[in-house]
Amino acid sequence: MSKKMSYAVALTEAIEGRLSEEGAERLVALRETLAKRATRKAGPTKAQIANAEIGEAIVAAMSVGEAYTIAEIKALVPALAEATPQKVGPICRKLVSAGRLTEAKVKGKVSYSLA
Repeated sequence: MSKKMSYAVALTEAIEGRLSEEGAERLVALRETLAKRATRKAGPTKAQIANAEIGEAIVAAMSVGEAYTIAEIKALVPALAEATPQKVGPICRKLVSAGRLTEAKVKGKVSYSLA
């Protein structure tokens, strides 16, 4: 019974310039696996899509000229009622980097307003 060739053995053979037919087959299989994995990672995840929708709800609920803390933003958007500040903060920072909100720190407390 022959032992199945590993990727490490196939790569070693290829580097040393003595690639066997079995090693070539193994490397082709590795290339196909990596290509499949690369195509699956394209596009946003479910959580990213959900957070983008929540971000749009935050912008829609805010009034021009008013500054909101994270607690006040949680009260404005029903989807964030049970959310922690660790969830709300990154969503707001993403909106700041997109230019939709502005961020201000007063005595260490962060507040957000429409840009």
